[in-house]
Amino acid sequence: MKRVELLLKDAHYIEYINNNNEEESANKYCQHGLQHHIDVARIAYILVLEHNDLNYFVKEGGLSGKLAAKECIYAAGLLHDIGKWNEYRTGADHAAFGARLARDILPRVFYNPNEIELICRAVYEHRNISRDMSFLGERVHRADNLSRVCSQCEDRANCPKRSNKEFSVTAFEY
Repeated sequence: MKRVELLLKDAHYIEYINNNNEEESANKYCQHGLQHHIDVARIAYILVLEHNDLNYFVKEGGLSGKLAAKECIYAAGLLHDIGKWNEYRTGADHAAFGARLARDILPRVFYNPNEIELICRAVYEHRNISRDMSFLGERVHRADNLSRVCSQCEDRANCPKRSNKEFSVTAFEY
C-alpha cells in the first residue's frame, strides 16, 4: 500500500496529527491521534471484508481493483479526524474541515480525482449516520464508533457521543 505509506509520511498529515495531539494533551479519553486513525482504517477494512463487500466497493466506486479499494478505505480511516484540532480551536465542524484538508493531501500521494471524491465524501460524512451516506462513509462511521472500548471508559456516563455509538462486538453484525 504505497500510497498509504506516502500519506503517513506527508508533512501536512504529520502536522495535523501533531495538532490533534497538542489540542488533546490534557484529555484523558477519546484521543484523535495516529493510533485512533489506524484503528478506524483497520476496522473499516475488516467491516468490508467480513461482509464480502470488497468487489462491490470496487465496482460501485469505479475503482481499478482491490488494492485501490483497500488504499481508499485506509486513506478514509486515516484522514477521518484530521481536522479535529481545528474544531477545538474554532468550533468548526471537523468532518467538513477534514475533508478540505484531505482534498489537499490526497493528490500529493497519488490518489486520482475519483478516489479523492470517494475518500473526501467519507471523511465529510463520518460523523452522522444518514440514509444518503456513501458506502465508504457508512463503513468509516461504524469503524469510528467501534474503535473505542467505551464500555471500559471511566467517563462513559458523561460522554456526549454515547447515544450514537455501538458498544459491543455483536455490533459488527448488520
